[in-house]
Amino acid sequence: MYLIFGKGRSGLAASRLLQSKGIFHILVDDKTPNWERFLKEVHAVVVSPGIKPIHRVFKLAKDLKRELIGETELAYRFWKGKVIAITGTDGKTTTTRLTYLILKSSLSGVYEGGNIGTPFSEIVSQTQSGIAVLEVSSFQGYTLKTFRPNVGAFISFSEDHLDWHSDINDYLRGKYRIFRNQKGEDFLLLNGSVEEIRKTPSRAKKFFFLSEDADIRISDGWIFFKNEKLFEVSKLKLRGIHNVWNASVAAVIGRLFGVSISTIREVLYSFKGLPHRLEYLGRFGGVEVYNDSKSTTPHALRAALNSFDKKVVLLFGGKDKGADFSHLASLFKKRVRLAVAFGENRFKLKEQLKDSAPLLLEETLEGALKRVIPLLEEGDILLLSPGSASFDQFQSYEERGKIFADLVKELLG
Repeated sequence: MYLIFGKGRSGLAASRLLQSKGIFHILVDDKTPNWERFLKEVHAVVVSPGIKPIHRVFKLAKDLKRELIGETELAYRFWKGKVIAITGTDGKTTTTRLTYLILKSSLSGVYEGGNIGTPFSEIVSQTQSGIAVLEVSSFQGYTLKTFRPNVGAFISFSEDHLDWHSDINDYLRGKYRIFRNQKGEDFLLLNGSVEEIRKTPSRAKKFFFLSEDADIRISDGWIFFKNEKLFEVSKLKLRGIHNVWNASVAAVIGRLFGVSISTIREVLYSFKGLPHRLEYLGRFGGVEVYNDSKSTTPHALRAALNSFDKKVVLLFGGKDKGADFSHLASLFKKRVRLAVAFGENRFKLKEQLKDSAPLLLEETLEGALKRVIPLLEEGDILLLSPGSASFDQFQSYEERGKIFADLVKELLG
């Protein structure tokens, strides 16, 4: 008997999965009166990824010696197929989608889920076999126990989610747990330029990129996997070198599953990107506008700025997750003509970046856009790349991006 804590999408999916198996369970959240009393009646607790480890359900489960797992772990225990697990501070959603599209174009029974939107339990409720391509967050990794991906990818790592994890090492442990059960016949793709990623504990066969010993490399405008040409960089529609490596990881996973190079190229060359990820909104009065609302970390903001070869007019800011932005100062001097910081952390951003570029403050995204419009010049690039979470003023980064796109059409169109 299980107690599921959390009535969001993950919790409801876990409930449906157990119901489909005829397993009795109790679904509760903080609004359930005296939910604690049910802990004595169950053998295991399933927590949703949004529940922080400081929540008392963690301590109570430990004190009562009840197993505590997450929704991803629960689903895995009923899954009979193969698993691809992709994680990273940034870029994991794009990499997951590209991997899914490449495999789906050539193989049957391929499913996409995890942190990208569809809970793993939702997939397992419908089928128990196939290939599950999962985006896995550190929150989900934190509660994994038996989970073992046949192929894994750890593509980026930087300071993030310090409002959820106790410190950056705790955040890293959440990532490491995703791959700790891999065996010698499994594969793991790693960003070799980041020491924390290089040290990922796993018995899988490892392939590196962005390092001197890289198995995945760029040469003469082509991406190679060992001695095999995968794709031509210039033919990608995605902007930014970070997306070149995201595409590379997806391509290599495709090859590991036997997808032909011609099919991989066809998928990669036609992919225009996901909404709110350096999404080109159009040209308005001589100004090119990009929506990068998915940028929720300083690392993602850095990648966005490095995607342009000229200075931009930047809108950034949002909920403070404890991240440091001061290391972006030199990049701001090179890549930012004018910036407007908005949201909860705007004063912190002003303090940490005050000498790097002209920087204005506004409380809201709408206010920031209205403030900057009279200052735009012919040929400017207007970029929304918050580098911060959206939850101070929006329900999600998707809502933030949609509102920005609507405002652009209203105020600039």
